This record gives sequence, C-alpha cells and structure tokens, in this order.
Amino acid sequence: MQNLTPLQLLYLALSVCGVVGTWYFNLQIEDLASFFTDAWATPLSSSLSMDLTVVVLAFFAFMLAERRRRVLSPVMIGMLMVLTFAVAVAFTLPLFLFFRERAPLR
Repeated sequence: MQNLTPLQLLYLALSVCGVVGTWYFNLQIEDLASFFTDAWATPLSSSLSMDLTVVVLAFFAFMLAERRRRVLSPVMIGMLMVLTFAVAVAFTLPLFLFFRERAPLR
C-alpha cells in the first residue's frame, strides 16, 4: 500500500491495537458461555456491554450509509460485519475507517 496518509496509518495502527488488545484478554476466557455471562454479570460490565452494543449498531448503520456515498465493496462491508462479532469492533471500526479514507466518493 503506497501513499498512505498519516490518518490512514493511524487507523491501521489502531486496528492492530484493537485486535491484539482484545484477543489478549479473549484468549484468557475458559469457555464461551462464561464470556456472555460475565459480560452482563455486574452493573459495570453490563454498562460496558450495553455501550458496546449501541456502538456496534451505530457502526453498522454508518457503514451501510457510507456504502452509498463511497465506492466500498458490499463484500468488504459484509466481511467487516462478520469480523466485528468474530474478532472485535476495536479491530473492524478503525479498519473500516482506513478503507473509507482510501475509497473515492461516488
């Protein structure tokens, strides 16, 4: 990838931090059931889980709106939606912003 702007480099760096930071902790989880139970176990974890849920829904709405404004592949949008649940929104949001910065307007 040539001619990356400082903003694009920042988005890529944040995406890497998002995947490393979240999966460092995810790999410490013993089973998937405890992941979901623990996410809503306390008022603090419930607040963070609700916050993250709203952020993900807003992110999806933003991606779909931007898909109409910019030349973005529907396959890429779908891939990012799946990766949001499989990896982390901390990874896919900055990655989407990177692709968005590189995509021309329609």
